[in-house]
Amino acid sequence: MSDSFRKKITGLAEIYKTHGNAVFAKIDKKDFLKTMEKTAELTERISSISGHDNGKTIELVYTFTSEKLVLNIKVEIDRKKPKIESVTKLFPGAGVFERENFEMLGVVFSGNKNLKKILLGKKSPKTPLRKSIKEGE
Repeated sequence: MSDSFRKKITGLAEIYKTHGNAVFAKIDKKDFLKTMEKTAELTERISSISGHDNGKTIELVYTFTSEKLVLNIKVEIDRKKPKIESVTKLFPGAGVFERENFEMLGVVFSGNKNLKKILLGKKSPKTPLRKSIKEGE
């Protein structure tokens, strides 16, 4: 899948690291859906969506696995208005990962009709993995 992925994403993603059978690529948000569609042509299995507030943006890393490859695709989104398209139409298993990032980081996945709490209780912080945003930021 590595060579197939490289061919499909040429012009969309920057492969910034490889390690063993793992490939790490970074994409611009504007190329997100197109890249996900190309990825769906190669694999049906999404393993996780990891989110991280780095203080400037929110980084989402979409991890896909196959028998021979682990593919990690990173996209950065605005932390003031964290919103990106849902991939649940391409990868139905992504729903639970989108819900987790919605709950923990406040990321809105447009097109996901099931964005509700999945892990935290009613008295828990609203978005516990977000770094605080200072007024005026």
